Amino acid sequence: MTDLAAVRRPARCRRARVSVGANIGILGTLTTAALVLRSIDYGESDRVVTLLGRSTGCVGAIARGARKSQHRFGGGLGLCSIGDAMLRERGGSELLTLERFDVTTTYLSLGSDVARIGHAGYVAELLTKLCAPRQAEPEIFDLAASFLRHLDAEGVSPTRLRVFELTLLERLGFAPALETCAVCGRSDLSVGETIDVRFIPDRGGVVCQGCATRGRSMRPVVRATLAALARTSLSDAVNVVVTPDVARGCRDALSELIAVHLSAPLRSLQFLSQLDNLERTASARVPALPVRGAT
Repeated sequence: MTDLAAVRRPARCRRARVSVGANIGILGTLTTAALVLRSIDYGESDRVVTLLGRSTGCVGAIARGARKSQHRFGGGLGLCSIGDAMLRERGGSELLTLERFDVTTTYLSLGSDVARIGHAGYVAELLTKLCAPRQAEPEIFDLAASFLRHLDAEGVSPTRLRVFELTLLERLGFAPALETCAVCGRSDLSVGETIDVRFIPDRGGVVCQGCATRGRSMRPVVRATLAALARTSLSDAVNVVVTPDVARGCRDALSELIAVHLSAPLRSLQFLSQLDNLERTASARVPALPVRGAT
């Protein structure tokens, strides 16, 4: 078990964003490592895909003949597939043309585990909605690829998902204030039982009682856990033990914070909620094992 207070991660410097236009060559084409965030059928044989390119950021592209051509796409346009994408500009259109997609990484477990699919779908939708179009964010691409590797190898982990959310928000410049008041900067916040902060997403995080006029109260243990998870790496998340009630508090706070930066609710959250309800129902139906010697 990891001591949350002892977890530390080196501070990062965010890289300057680069417009995808700066990466288009003289012939209007480029090749980039890319993650498939969304793929929908279009017409009789085409697909429209949303990609997170390591050197392009989030882009939309049309893949002509993708449902028929195994040579150019190799059946690799499934959710969260990673490969080398060859893209070409289309005059007068926001959509690029996906000339080919050579798969480099697939996650086989996503096709057989509903819980894994739920977490992957949520991450894909979150990236689609939060990442600015055509803005290169290589660190975010690497973060997503790392999360998917852990998800594939180790299964779902709500704690790892919280770490992903916090790290993504940080790298996008939306990191919440968790260790100081977002308004006055007060740092002597309670670590005991006394509740002295409110969580106000549109003010940037926790706000002390002296500055807060609204918002919901946040228990010190939830605030401290979120602050510690913000310093935790994806690989270390599996070692962090969080009690169910604190985990729910962390989940709800981050959901509220993320919602501030969205124009509409995430559809994948409803699916995750359904999975959570099914898991709780199944757990409640498991009969207790008899205790030896009990009467």
